[in-house]
Amino acid sequence: MSKIQQFGLAIDWETSGYSLPNYAEKHQGVSFGAIIFDMRTFNPVESLYREIKFIGDKYEWSTGAERVHGLSKEHLAKNGIDQQHAAFELGSLILKYIGTEQITLLGHRVYFDRSFTDQLMNSIDVRLEYNPTMIDSCSISTVLLEMTRSDDIFKCLGLPDRGKHNALEDIENTLFSIKQLKNYFIQGISCQK
Repeated sequence: MSKIQQFGLAIDWETSGYSLPNYAEKHQGVSFGAIIFDMRTFNPVESLYREIKFIGDKYEWSTGAERVHGLSKEHLAKNGIDQQHAAFELGSLILKYIGTEQITLLGHRVYFDRSFTDQLMNSIDVRLEYNPTMIDSCSISTVLLEMTRSDDIFKCLGLPDRGKHNALEDIENTLFSIKQLKNYFIQGISCQK
């Protein structure tokens, strides 16, 4: 039996929008919530929330995305930090707990969050190495709950309704959801839709 890592990285991004097929090609991550979590218990160990100044000469801005998270360009200019500073802080958190091992990433639609995490780390010329096993609450909930929207999943699992999306609150709820679904599986309990 293979041994799992001690810690994983749960991360959620709010962005200036997204494009397909490369989510982060034209838009910027403007805030993230990151949690180092215990891989066996899914308990949080340490968290980090950062808002990032928008780079208007490099990325596009979507008013639709702003309506989701409520972070304006003006707010970010006043309260955000630059990409490089945010990248160093996230990198330090990862090094503290995971070191140079491959990162087991957890998120809701985790490939979206991975794209913006890579964008951030590219600002300091760092390439993260990911474990091929990623924990995606959207995929798990599609199978177990027949739900894909995070709002529906959170409500089904007893979490309060949310207003504007906050990256740290969202990843806390996502991590809780995975922990709860694991517990339901162990106990043989199903969530009522």
